This record gives sequence, C-alpha cells and structure tokens, in this order.
Amino acid sequence: MTFVFRKMKGKRPSALVAACITALCLSCAPPQREVTEPKGFSPKIESIVVIGFRPLVPAGQNPAMAFNPFSGALHYADPVPQELADKLTASLFSRLKTKGGYQFISPGEAGAEAASLGFFHATTNDLEMYQKIGQSLSADAVMAGYIYRWRERKGAEYGVDVPASVAFDLYLMRVADKTVLWRGRFDKTQQSLAENVLDFHTFLKARGRWMSAHELAELGLDSIIENLPKTD
Repeated sequence: MTFVFRKMKGKRPSALVAACITALCLSCAPPQREVTEPKGFSPKIESIVVIGFRPLVPAGQNPAMAFNPFSGALHYADPVPQELADKLTASLFSRLKTKGGYQFISPGEAGAEAASLGFFHATTNDLEMYQKIGQSLSADAVMAGYIYRWRERKGAEYGVDVPASVAFDLYLMRVADKTVLWRGRFDKTQQSLAENVLDFHTFLKARGRWMSAHELAELGLDSIIENLPKTD
C-alpha cells in the first residue's frame, strides 16, 4: 500500500508523521496491566432514569464560571446549544441499553415526567428536581451530567487549523438520599500523534484523522460508560 502525503500550508499534520512512528509506538508500548472490574453498588441499584446532559452555560450567554450542583464546585464553561446536549444524551442512552446490567428509563420518559411535575425549565436546585423525577418514576437512581465545552474542528479530516475540543461529566445519584454514587468525566482536545505520542489510543480510534467534536465526544462516552460499575 502506498501513502501519498501532501504538505498543507497552515494546517496541522495528523497522519503525516503517524506512518513513520507507528511501529516505534507499538514496540515501546507498556505491558498491559490487569484490569479490576468495578464493583457494584450497595444497596443494589436496579433502575436508572437517564436524564442525560445539559449545558452548564446555556447558548446565548457568555463563557462564565458556573456552579455544578453535583460537585458543589465552580467550573469555567462555554455556552453550548441544548440541541448538542440532546444528541449526546441520545448517544448515551443507546450505549447504556447496549451495555445492559440495569433497567434504564429513557430521557424521553424523564422529560415527560419533568413536564408533568412542572419542571419546564432548568431550576436553581437541579438535584431536587432529579430526585423528584426519580421518585415519580420509581427509580433507584438518576443519571445526569453537564457539558462544559464543545468546540468544533476548524479544517478538514487530514489537516486542521484548530482541533476539536470537548469536556463533559456524568453523575449517578441515588434517589433516596441524593448521594452521588459514581462520576465519570471526559476532557480532551485532540492532538496529533507527533504532539502527544502517549495518546496512541485516540490516534487508533480516529484512524489517523482529525475528529469532529461529536466524534471526540462519542469516544469520551465509550470511555466513561466502560467504567460504570456493574450490578452485583
């Protein structure tokens, strides 16, 4: 197979150097470590309402420091359209259904229940809202999270001026007492293999391309869900 590389003025290289150092990366890769399976929750969690993602700073506002109800901390966040959050939520629910292990209640059902309870807009007390939705749907836990950054790639798949960058987190909260049982976080700006040779996993997943923000976020979802504890 022959690879033809063209120099792209003003662009970041992606696969340009990859073919030259892939063999070196593989030969220098660290030995695999034993992976410990995450333990289940106690008391046992069986049903989870998947509320999904919301922007920490809604579209139309300026970038700002905003309060995360789950962590109790302030985070810097860019404005993100709710439509993007909804797409990421749909991808999340699809992956959870495939993973299995729990009874997952859909974001659609959660939204309908929120409306019936009078939660038509975001509230100043998200955890209380999530708890009431979970109680109304007789669930053991709710899953929700926030998007902090969603910056689209500027350029093409094999040469970019600005790479994609996304950041979001996801929480599992027990309905009975609003205790956060589990947290997953993804925060990544794609880099070329030459810039970060240690991030070979992302390079393989991207097949040497510069990913869109959505593709990068999908990679993050896979990573987060993989670490969701299993049922006992």
